[in-house]
Amino acid sequence: MATSDGGASWTRQYAGTADLDQVDFIDGQHGWAAGGGSLLRTTDGGASWSALPEPCQGELTSVHFVSPALGYAVAAKGSAATAGQPSPGGQYTTALGGSLLRTTDGGSTWSPVTSAPADPQSACFGNADDGYLGTPSRIWRTTDGGQHWTLALTEPRASGNPTTSGTDTPEIQCAGASGLWVLFLGQGAAMEHEPYLAYSTADGHAWHGVLEQQYTESALRPGLRLPEGPGSYPGPVSAINAGSAAFVGYTPPVGYGVAPVMLASGNGSALTSEGDVSAINEPMAAAFLSPDQGWVVGENLKTNAFDVEATGDAGKTWTTEYTVG
Repeated sequence: MATSDGGASWTRQYAGTADLDQVDFIDGQHGWAAGGGSLLRTTDGGASWSALPEPCQGELTSVHFVSPALGYAVAAKGSAATAGQPSPGGQYTTALGGSLLRTTDGGSTWSPVTSAPADPQSACFGNADDGYLGTPSRIWRTTDGGQHWTLALTEPRASGNPTTSGTDTPEIQCAGASGLWVLFLGQGAAMEHEPYLAYSTADGHAWHGVLEQQYTESALRPGLRLPEGPGSYPGPVSAINAGSAAFVGYTPPVGYGVAPVMLASGNGSALTSEGDVSAINEPMAAAFLSPDQGWVVGENLKTNAFDVEATGDAGKTWTTEYTVG
């Protein structure tokens, strides 16, 4: 679906059997959609889509393009659909791993980035040279287009459960040339709570602990003590810029569950709770253009419908823009 009037109306761009779960646009014309063993590309703003061959290295779990020609992807070892089960917030909590791939022809062909650290799970680039790679409980950085990588951040060791230390899955989003937001997804759940914690950096050197799920993380990492995150389960995060991001959580114990929103500013040093997303119980994706204007997609468990919800006042009020179900 696409909108050109801020969500007042939506038009279908593509329909088919592909199980698409990610869309990546670099401008108004060039975009890619991936998921379920399929990769589609548009060069005319979505008016038409063409199917690209899936790389032989495995099923793509994420794609990130820097230009119409240059892009990166993570290919899972085997099927992403069977490698792990998503949490209620829609995130995978079992490490998938795989290989980092690079394309220079818009996704028609892919080649392995042989210098990349083992078991990549997510990747993003601010430009052709500066990029980040997430492996279990670690973040790596390159400043030369992936030729060399240095360890930028290691998640604090889980002293409360050493058997799971070093296995958390990092979801990363680049912001500007050197900024990054990281959401580490833990494994397992206890009393309707699932471990997660977030970090941010504006330059790749100085890192700031942003938030955590305190009920579980206080047992896993009792010395960390980050502010409480939005919800007992992790949800989507949207990087606005190097200094601010929006976090959407999921809290199932309350009736059908609620989707609280939290805005981080000052490179994650300041947090504000902005209430709950109306009409959505389980958030699946979020996109904020500014701290005030954003969208969240998710499911209404009461009606079994999927909604696009929009806010223009930093999440204080929400308007349903599109419903299907």
